[in-house]
Amino acid sequence: MNTVDTKAYHHGDLRQTLLDAAVEHIAREGTEGLSLRALAREVGVSATAPYRHFETRQTLLAAIAAEGFRELGARMVVENERLDSEPAIVFFEMGMIYVDYARHHGVKYHLMFGDVIGDFSDHAELFEAAQASYQHFEGTLQAGIDAGVLLQIPVRELGAAVWSMVHGVAGMLIAAERRRATVAPEALRAVAPMATQQLLLDAPGRALLRMSRGFIIDLDALDALEQRVRVPAVAQRRCEGDAAALSQPPVELVVFDGAATVRMDDVAMLLTAA
Repeated sequence: MNTVDTKAYHHGDLRQTLLDAAVEHIAREGTEGLSLRALAREVGVSATAPYRHFETRQTLLAAIAAEGFRELGARMVVENERLDSEPAIVFFEMGMIYVDYARHHGVKYHLMFGDVIGDFSDHAELFEAAQASYQHFEGTLQAGIDAGVLLQIPVRELGAAVWSMVHGVAGMLIAAERRRATVAPEALRAVAPMATQQLLLDAPGRALLRMSRGFIIDLDALDALEQRVRVPAVAQRRCEGDAAALSQPPVELVVFDGAATVRMDDVAMLLTAA
């Protein structure tokens, strides 16, 4: 069932309506059958109306990816502003933002980092959005280098290593979620690679924290980061086999300055924000 508001065009929002409809279409059917004429039918406008905003199907896909880069970049900017005095925490949270975005915005993520679009320089909007997003990413890393918190190597080299880490985690999580939805639990546990993916799916924050130790060289900053990734008392009771604690849904609690972020994990349970 189409959830896009087909009346939006009459209020001057056809471009955004088409972007939203395209994301829904790709989520259902992939990119192969996507066309501007088909989208026009879905949103209830003339067959030629989409061409006022997108010259080709590829231009539309590039616009979706550009929107993704802007959204991802904006989320990182917000975290940077909130935690700009804590380079190690900003570094960790930047990774979590990337992974969370990949998991919850799969269509945009695959267009941003997959091979469907090809050369970004053919699409000015996408090129500029991708450049701005990556420049912010590198700027965050450079601030950590300058503060003596992150590895003292060229920022481009550090960026390649960090991006490889979070991109790999994101890819494994997406695959694990798909398998969990279609494969019986006992079958997942029986195959080592699948079982490993499921462990990661249950604790992405903990995995990123452990991997972050390879990039954070300031031991005091690392200790401060680990202190803020809190495991409430119920986690210990779960580890000890307490029946009541084990019956509660497992979640991971990451607390920054009293603001609680809840993510799935097999060792912690959010009770109240600190």
